[in-house]
Amino acid sequence: MWPVSRWSVVLAFAALGVASQVCWLAYAAITTATAAHFGVTETAVGWLANLFPLLFVLLSVPAGTLLDTRLRPALALAAVLLGAGALLRAGVDAYWAALVGQVLAALAQPLTANAITRVAAAYLEPRHRPLGISVGAGATYVGMIVAIGVGTAIPDDVRAVVLVGAGFTVLTCVVALFALRVAAPFAIEVEHPPALRAVWREPGVPLLSVVVFAGMGVFVSLATWLEPLLKPAGVSADTSGVLMLVMLVAGIAGCVVVPPLAVRRGAEPAALVVTGVVTAVACVVLAAVPGVGTGIAAALPIGFLLLAALPVALSHVERTRGASAGTTTALLWLAGNAGGVVVSLVVGYLLGAPWAAFALFAALAAVAAGLAARVPGAVGRRSGVTAG
Repeated sequence: MWPVSRWSVVLAFAALGVASQVCWLAYAAITTATAAHFGVTETAVGWLANLFPLLFVLLSVPAGTLLDTRLRPALALAAVLLGAGALLRAGVDAYWAALVGQVLAALAQPLTANAITRVAAAYLEPRHRPLGISVGAGATYVGMIVAIGVGTAIPDDVRAVVLVGAGFTVLTCVVALFALRVAAPFAIEVEHPPALRAVWREPGVPLLSVVVFAGMGVFVSLATWLEPLLKPAGVSADTSGVLMLVMLVAGIAGCVVVPPLAVRRGAEPAALVVTGVVTAVACVVLAAVPGVGTGIAAALPIGFLLLAALPVALSHVERTRGASAGTTTALLWLAGNAGGVVVSLVVGYLLGAPWAAFALFAALAAVAAGLAARVPGAVGRRSGVTAG
């Protein structure tokens, strides 16, 4: 009897991805209240979130290698780390506990993020894998919405926000550990995954990494600086928040629709080209005529296509990379996080000239489109081996 897709494991893993984002942004919407609650500076509160990209950059590649060789133990470790961090934050109402709890959760994030392609490859039939990757990637955006939503709904009660987030996280960790008891029907253990240098030299991998660097750089910078960039045009902070929410919701829809369609047609690079062109045009419009109307007109296509670009790239990796998909995924996540840090840093110096920031976004998107057009249909040789 042929093995069948195990969607229960994929959905449990996606919930774990939501929980990791909830942990990351637990204090983002209540920074001032958290600083007063713990008696620390807002900068200290900022470090509760900044730990995540910092540790991600350091641990992304080792996490990818571990996932290539020991998928289920690696995911179980991620669930334990997330759960332990949540329990510590819930059990001890002090800044040091929040900091240590965030460190534990941040150690888990490279495993949950880099596992998106590996879980789909190990638990789903080939025809279901693009949708599985989309579900895993889309979960990160759902987690952002949940985290910001909880903080916005309970803006003055830090303890309540922490307890809600911790309860959700512990529940998802228990479900994930239970789901991981199911053996991966399509998994084959990889004893010696390809070396990082060998993976980087594969045709298309450097190009795809730069595309992801630019794409995530634009998205993270928009998420970070949208409000101050639109403020000179008379757009209020509340309206900017709505625009960000529109972008995220459109992105979730794009994650469900775009990657499976692109994979069915074997057109992932073409989808990335379209994404780059549309994003560039939308950012040019924002540079020339910033406002509420143009903000909505830009947020919808940017969200729908740009946020789906990462699962499109990951689907391409899963379809073409085989045994080193975990390591390649880690490289892409590393490139994306680096892009978010670098581009956001540059845009921080352009807040006095919003048109220049949007022009930079347009230029990056156009470059990404040009490079995506050169990505080969198959990045390296397909070995037919998946990690377990």
